[in-house]
Amino acid sequence: MPRRLASIGSVFLSLLASCSGAAPAPPAPYAAALDQAIGDALARRELPGAAVVVIEGNRITYSRGHGKADLASGRPMTDSTPIVIGSTSKPITALAVLRLVQQNAVALDTPIVRYIPEIPFADARAATMTLRHLLTNRSGLPIGFSGPAYQRPSVVDDDALERLVRTMAAEPLLFAPGEGYAYSNRGWALAGYVVQRVSGVSIEAFLSREVFAPLGMSNTTLEFWKVPDLATGYREGYQTRNHPGLPSVARDYGASGMVVSTAQDMARLLVAMLNDGRTVSGSQFLTPELIREAIRPQFPAQSELGGPTHYGLGWEVDSTFGALTVKKAGSVSTMVTLWVLLPERKTAVGFAFNREDYGVIPLVGSVLSIVAGGEAAPVALWSGTPPVIPSPTRVATPALDRWAGRYDTRYGYASFTRQGDSLVTNYEGVDSRLVATSESTFVIDSDIVKHAGRIFTFRRRGAATILSIDGDSLGIRMAP
Repeated sequence: MPRRLASIGSVFLSLLASCSGAAPAPPAPYAAALDQAIGDALARRELPGAAVVVIEGNRITYSRGHGKADLASGRPMTDSTPIVIGSTSKPITALAVLRLVQQNAVALDTPIVRYIPEIPFADARAATMTLRHLLTNRSGLPIGFSGPAYQRPSVVDDDALERLVRTMAAEPLLFAPGEGYAYSNRGWALAGYVVQRVSGVSIEAFLSREVFAPLGMSNTTLEFWKVPDLATGYREGYQTRNHPGLPSVARDYGASGMVVSTAQDMARLLVAMLNDGRTVSGSQFLTPELIREAIRPQFPAQSELGGPTHYGLGWEVDSTFGALTVKKAGSVSTMVTLWVLLPERKTAVGFAFNREDYGVIPLVGSVLSIVAGGEAAPVALWSGTPPVIPSPTRVATPALDRWAGRYDTRYGYASFTRQGDSLVTNYEGVDSRLVATSESTFVIDSDIVKHAGRIFTFRRRGAATILSIDGDSLGIRMAP
């Protein structure tokens, strides 16, 4: 998730205090109040569209789209509009693992080398790595993406996942499994590979058969490259408020964040999670014990939404809303989803937005407050100010050529090319001009909020060329 998430936790806590008490019986109906709150939030943040669902008990009580799925055509956002859900795919991958646990095909605390003996891990410490380590971000595998994550269709061949797993197995771990915490997209990809090898079918086929079909999620798939009519995703800009852009998708990272779903289908999953595995049709998807294991707070972690939390199996578990709160957020650069469950209140909400703007997050509290009979808290008006881009420093051509090339970063490939007396970059799928502030430091000059002012620093490390983004998020040059 983006760095702007780091400040959100305090927003949750300060603006959502009205949700901290016991929830009274919801008003009937409250759809009009939700419509007004959601519409107001979209207008105040100048967001293209959103889809929102509410679950109370075992019923979906609200499921609607608002705004536009595509601004150019005027196509409306509905609760059946497909959207790439990002890292909310991780709890789904955990459910796939738990299906195998229920079938006695795997165990959470058995080293995964037993299930994938064909994968040689270079780091001997990997011999103790378990599925529980992978599902709680305690595997020691590096964070982030690797590869062309911002192209669609991207990597889609049948061998993509195994290639990624063999690549990561050749790298050292950050720490011994179980001895630290690092939110690792690679770890979730590896969990998907274990599911694939144990089941004997692709992770896409397994999810379709063993997760989506039993839950009644008929419009959900991991085969993102086959989905027509996706919502158009947008990036937040200072002058142009909504820049259309491609979602970050790649088949090798499918299990970590590439599921395509709809608000209707997300609601069906949340019903099962809220009701000990009982689906909207009344069937039992997983045993109550396994559902409770998924949302049990297992290890301390750092929330993607800011502040400390605990991690379950793909879920953050804490008391953000004054009661037991189980939540997960997901982003693919141009689309965002967020799921929140309050198990003790038998309430859940799900959100999908087609622009990444975490200033709209307080809408979650407004929705929960309205459902509980309270009032909405207004979402802040957007009032962004572009960063001041420094005057360029003259850099000699050889110095610029020294840094040109393609780098593998946690955000996917970033490429740098000299054009005249400056560098340009394709970063997160967007072409931007770089302003030099020294021979090795450059600032992005862009209208896009997430990019403008970011600092790239290059340096040599032995024979390698290293890229740092805002002081961390290292990338390594793959080719000059």
